[in-house]
Amino acid sequence: LAKTASGEVMLAWTEKDDQGLISFCLSISKDQGKTFSDKKVIFSGNGIGNSRMMRAKVLSKKNGTFVAIFTNRGESAPNASGRGGRSSNIVFCESKDGGNTWTKPANVDSDPKQGIVRGFFDAIVMSNDEIAVAYLKDVANSTKHEERDLRLVTSKDGIFQPERLIDPVVCDCCPINFLIDSEGNLNVFYRDNNNNIRDIARIVSKDNGNTFSKPEIVFNDKWEINGCPHSGAVSTINGKGGLVSWFSGTDNEMGIRVATTEGKKLFVLDDASAKNQYLVKTPNASLLFWEQNKDENNPSQIAFRKITDNKASEMTWVEGSANSTNITGLTVGNKVIMANEVIQS
Repeated sequence: LAKTASGEVMLAWTEKDDQGLISFCLSISKDQGKTFSDKKVIFSGNGIGNSRMMRAKVLSKKNGTFVAIFTNRGESAPNASGRGGRSSNIVFCESKDGGNTWTKPANVDSDPKQGIVRGFFDAIVMSNDEIAVAYLKDVANSTKHEERDLRLVTSKDGIFQPERLIDPVVCDCCPINFLIDSEGNLNVFYRDNNNNIRDIARIVSKDNGNTFSKPEIVFNDKWEINGCPHSGAVSTINGKGGLVSWFSGTDNEMGIRVATTEGKKLFVLDDASAKNQYLVKTPNASLLFWEQNKDENNPSQIAFRKITDNKASEMTWVEGSANSTNITGLTVGNKVIMANEVIQS
């Protein structure tokens, strides 16, 4: 779920037909999510990627242009180091007529090298109405099984510029998260890797991605793990500050953390089944949604807590949400609407 520049609600998703062809689709609501238009197909292909690790998304610029960004996979021969057999590019399509027609997919990254993985991305419209895309990319000539660094591409006059390296040593398979804060700054949250201590780091750009602050760990869990947890952070504006949530597997307090972007821990969801959290800003508070096993008859259900002035309400279950996954939420007026998949009817 997202909003257009004019305030309409967009719902974007992927679906697969009987032959395995995947379509990236978009629908617009002109009545705050009560009803939606017929679906518009952005692109169809066999390699489209869409998951909680790298969620395909549609961005709306102030000038009315829609930009769809998603991963597109291909097969390739192994490279000189023996790696290969899989290839992933981050691509974009544009629409200047409200999503009715779209350009063909083009690579965000202008580096022509194939046979490598680019993924785990996030994308956002910055304060200057240009787009930023951050992603993990295979390190050239690496001899490790998986080694990736953090890259950034930004647009200038609507044209993506050459990629830049913004952190050379990061966790290899944890998704990136962007936040435009209340001052219009670009925040990047990602899981760092300092000698296998894999806590969430933040860097901030006050000039629309041209320069960044030094990485700072949001909260020093000192979670040491010799592998990748495949789990990133989510964030939202909260008053003049922000909130960030992520999973940490430390022995003393394993679970999903919620903290301010400045590093003040608010609470931890310590139920072992809690996962796939999502933060939503409302005019006077924030909501944290997540999945959790309610009982043996309802293995997965959606719960939420309301956060006001850095204080959290008790947990509330969302009625009728059994077997739900992949939550996304959006504030419209004085309500929050939510979309999710149902695993089985």
